[in-house]
Amino acid sequence: MGSEMLIRPTAKRRAVGVAIGVTLLLVVLVVGLAFANSIGAGRVAANAGDLHWANASLGTAALTRAALVQATTFSELESTHLVTGDDLTAALTEASDARDRLTELRDSAGTSSSITELTHYLARVESVVNALDEGDFATAKTLLMSDAELSYIDLADSLKSEQASIQFQIDTNTAGSARMTVFIQFFLMLAIPAAGVFIYRMIAQRQVREFRLKVDLELDKEREIGRAKDEFIAGLSHELRTPLTSIYGFAEILTDGDTEDAATSRELAQIIANESAEMTRMVDDLLAAARLESTGLGIELAPTRVSDVLDSALVPFERAGLEVKRGGEAAMVATDPARLRHILTNLISNASRHGGPKVGIEVSTGDGVVDIEVWDDGPGVPDDRLEKLFDTFIHNGAATLMTGTLGLGLGVASRLTALLGGKLTYQRFAQKSYFTVTLPQLVAEEVESANRLVDSEMSAADLIRAMSV
Repeated sequence: MGSEMLIRPTAKRRAVGVAIGVTLLLVVLVVGLAFANSIGAGRVAANAGDLHWANASLGTAALTRAALVQATTFSELESTHLVTGDDLTAALTEASDARDRLTELRDSAGTSSSITELTHYLARVESVVNALDEGDFATAKTLLMSDAELSYIDLADSLKSEQASIQFQIDTNTAGSARMTVFIQFFLMLAIPAAGVFIYRMIAQRQVREFRLKVDLELDKEREIGRAKDEFIAGLSHELRTPLTSIYGFAEILTDGDTEDAATSRELAQIIANESAEMTRMVDDLLAAARLESTGLGIELAPTRVSDVLDSALVPFERAGLEVKRGGEAAMVATDPARLRHILTNLISNASRHGGPKVGIEVSTGDGVVDIEVWDDGPGVPDDRLEKLFDTFIHNGAATLMTGTLGLGLGVASRLTALLGGKLTYQRFAQKSYFTVTLPQLVAEEVESANRLVDSEMSAADLIRAMSV
């Protein structure tokens, strides 16, 4: 069991690490695929820009050619007065503008494969425009029909070839991006559910392991409780036999009349009374523990003087010769006097039997509560037993079973105190052990009575059966 508890955190961390790793892997793959898809989209955009440039260059080259043809034709017709000088000037201006637009396209050509042909054609256009500007119309026409026309044909062929190449690249990149998109969609459709199933399986396995561990812990706890009850019942006969032996022996002496001294007879009768009181306390603890474990224990609240309960609880101890130092102030509480007397009887018995030679009780008030401290100057409770100090059915082998510091009495006292709306605490201070019962203080005229009746009385046979289960 201990090894399983040590392995559990490691297994849990491993499961969480695997889940995180799978998630990160999916994220990396999706991001990588998306990045690759974005690169393809970027290439398509770049190819589209190149294609736009090629289309613009081809169209502008054709417009430039047409503008030059128009300008040379108008220069010939001007002498026939078929066109005016203004028409010729407009044609020359249009030819110059076309040349300028073509120059701008050449400057923005980048890495185009048609840059050489465009440069050659632009040089021929420049020669024709210069001849037109100088009025040498014949030379302009000759240059246009020969060198310029041939350069235009080469440029057009180059640009058309480049357009076809760029379009092919666009189609290829578009198809690749489409395939990548389909792959990403397919991957997400399969990988995410698969990852979810994998993570769910790991979580389910971890929950099964935790459930098994919880069941094992509960079984161990039940076995421990069963073992403690068995030991309790095994020691019960010894604990009851001790006072019974004294009672029976001294009662026989008194019955046989072997004592003629009245003082001796009173001493023997006092011993019988003391042992009977101790047995009564043991039986009260047994009944209270059994009822607390089964049907529950009823209480009847009433305004109560703490001093009255102390007087009643101390009677058997004072008769037995125990000197208890009392101190503190008068206090009123709303409590069940019988249950409070049971609590104080257990604490005083515990102090007298297992504490030091000096035993005392202090009562104090403050912050709306009453503290009833039962102290002794004994060695106190060992540190390794403090955690289970108020547990029932927990004791330490040879330690006294009924009233020892790890016996039934303190457990019953703690639970009865809780039923009364208070708490029982232990502390070691100034070489003394203090068991403190803290209850709400009763303020004048502010009394709330509550009655919770006992469901039923439990017979001795029922008690033994309840503790044997």
